Amino acid sequence: MELWRLTSFTVALSLFAQAHSPVIAADAELPKRRTGLWRISTISPEVGLQSNDVCIEEGDSIIDAHDESCTKPSVTHANDQIIVTFECGPKESREVTSLLFTGDFQSWYRAQSRATAKGSRSGFTIDAKFLSERCTK
Repeated sequence: MELWRLTSFTVALSLFAQAHSPVIAADAELPKRRTGLWRISTISPEVGLQSNDVCIEEGDSIIDAHDESCTKPSVTHANDQIIVTFECGPKESREVTSLLFTGDFQSWYRAQSRATAKGSRSGFTIDAKFLSERCTK
């Protein structure tokens, strides 16, 4: 009888923890933005606030890790957040970048970045808003 209570308690505790812990899916895909015109505002200590209207086309990547020295991005979904991590540069001075994405990627998204290289850290925040299906050239 005592073993049954302990087992029931353990099962209940496990179910409670699962219900209140984030749902995590590793090796997911990068978020895909809706094609069209986006206003992308970036703020960082190095450059302050900058806003640009950018035409996003089919197949455009949401991250800029196209350098051949960059590792394949690790993409993890945790509930409504997407965490992307990748490394770039030569082995002796690799820069590790982590991005936390939120949003629906159809009308808006936010990216918060943290980069670490040789003991120094930097970061930026991007707020993006969809403007139009047509891009102005």
